[in-house]
Amino acid sequence: MKEWNQEAWVRSDVQKVSSLEDSVGKQQEGILKEEKEARNKAVYYLQFSAKTESELRKKLAEQGFLPASVDSAIDFVKRYRYLDDEDYVRRYIERNGRKKSRKQIAFELRQKGVRDDMVRAGLEEMPVNEEAQIEAVLEKRGYSGEEATREERQKISAFLARKGFSYEAIQAALLHYSNKGNGSDNL
Repeated sequence: MKEWNQEAWVRSDVQKVSSLEDSVGKQQEGILKEEKEARNKAVYYLQFSAKTESELRKKLAEQGFLPASVDSAIDFVKRYRYLDDEDYVRRYIERNGRKKSRKQIAFELRQKGVRDDMVRAGLEEMPVNEEAQIEAVLEKRGYSGEEATREERQKISAFLARKGFSYEAIQAALLHYSNKGNGSDNL
């Protein structure tokens, strides 16, 4: 029968614990290294163009980063204000508010993963003048105002509706544009 050797048993357990600690330590080093890589990649992506949080999360996940590393990278860039969805919404509306309708702007921002409440707040803060945009389209397309046939009015109305302008805004702009052509706007 084998004798039980307490010292050998303790040495064996110490070696097991030590090797377990080494593997945990290496695993933690690997996680920290991946988090750092994810942070660097996030900053790299943001230096070329502004992105929403959702877009950046998707981009990092496509690169194969673990969800914890993605979260860490997002927290990092938010902490340094490299990523701010509210600021992104303001700048997007400022850049596109003269050429896109409210509906089109809201749709595109939602497609980019921006929350509805941020989109609404941004559009309330920075209103879009749809009537002026519609009049610019009418001018560009050579719309003839009161001389336009019913078919031409329907065609331009359908075009504007597809661009996201509301029926009310289209009708108001058509009426205003027609009146402007007659000179009755200058009373």
